[in-house]
Amino acid sequence: MANAEHLALLKQGAAVWNEWLKQHNKIIPDLTNANLSNLNLSNINLKDANLSQANFSHADLNQANLSNANLEGANFLGANLEGANLKGANLDYVIFSKAIINPKTTIIAAKSLRIYEIINNQTVERNLANLDLSNSNLFRADLNNADLSNAKLVNVNFNGANLSNAYLYKADLTAANLQNADLTNAYFSHANLTKANLSNAACCGTYFKDAELKFANLKHTKLSPKSIIDVKWYSVWEIVNRGAVGKNLSGADLSNANLSGVNFKEANLSNANLSNAILTRSNLDRANLTNSDLIGANICGVDLEQAHVQGIKLKSVISNRDTHLPIGIDSGRSNLMVKEKPITNNSTFRASENTQTLVKREPEIQENQIKVAKNTNLIGILAFLGFLALVIGLGYLFLKSNPDFAVKEQPNPEINIPAK
Repeated sequence: MANAEHLALLKQGAAVWNEWLKQHNKIIPDLTNANLSNLNLSNINLKDANLSQANFSHADLNQANLSNANLEGANFLGANLEGANLKGANLDYVIFSKAIINPKTTIIAAKSLRIYEIINNQTVERNLANLDLSNSNLFRADLNNADLSNAKLVNVNFNGANLSNAYLYKADLTAANLQNADLTNAYFSHANLTKANLSNAACCGTYFKDAELKFANLKHTKLSPKSIIDVKWYSVWEIVNRGAVGKNLSGADLSNANLSGVNFKEANLSNANLSNAILTRSNLDRANLTNSDLIGANICGVDLEQAHVQGIKLKSVISNRDTHLPIGIDSGRSNLMVKEKPITNNSTFRASENTQTLVKREPEIQENQIKVAKNTNLIGILAFLGFLALVIGLGYLFLKSNPDFAVKEQPNPEINIPAK
């Protein structure tokens, strides 16, 4: 949140603010998330200020000094930036829609100027190949038929953008937000879409063959019979959107897939490759995970108590306190293996309360079991000796109080036989 004193001073106008700043030149103004919309801030000095997420919509920033300021996520919708100095400013995810920028008077980085031109349709040029537009906000941008081949588009916000017929061969879209984007007939061959959000994206006729879709969000992605996508990722899309209750996925390759929240109840996942898969909050109730590979998988919020887990590999899984693992885990240098089907009871091991932890509890369990066995044997021996002493003591007291009951010595029959 913005510093209340700084915000109050700023709203008094450039003259008051600039004079105060001269007297406090070692202070870095904090105007984070400040609402500065519709203000007259012409000639204001905001050099080095923290203005992240600030709202400058329709503000007048003519001749303003914003050099080296942190403007990440700031909103300049309809703002006047003519003559403003934005040299060295952090302009990641800035909204430039309908802003006024004069390339001749506004001091701004070439990358940000290009983003401004794209957002406001001020360029007829469709060749954006090899450009670095990472960390930019292209919300609802019109990039129809654009050439973005080999472009660096890491973390770009394409929410609602028009990328129909766009050419994105070998483009890097790692963690890009393509939610609600129009990707009709777009070409993504060999593009990197790792961790990209494709939820609700229109993908009719989209070409995804040989694209990297590791950890991509395919929930509600709109594929059509004309869409071209590798078999593995089509299977992931089908599982994510249609569920997998009772489905036979034996031997399936689901490694590095985003399967968060999928219902795998009673599914057959025996021998399946789920290594590094995101399985957070997935339902694996009574699923068959025999000999499946979950090495490195994220199983936060997953309950495996009722699953069939013989031979399952759980090395380096990511878990949290809501992860329920079966008992009988055998730690080893290469794998964590469940050798026997777990018995459902109240002694089921729960994962560490740390949000991310390795499952390494079996040596401790085995040590405790050995200690319990030793203690049980010792207690049994002591109990037997105590019982024996009690019996002897009671017998002695009984004979002492009843002397006639004592056992008399029996005569030797050979003594009574007369000698011949």
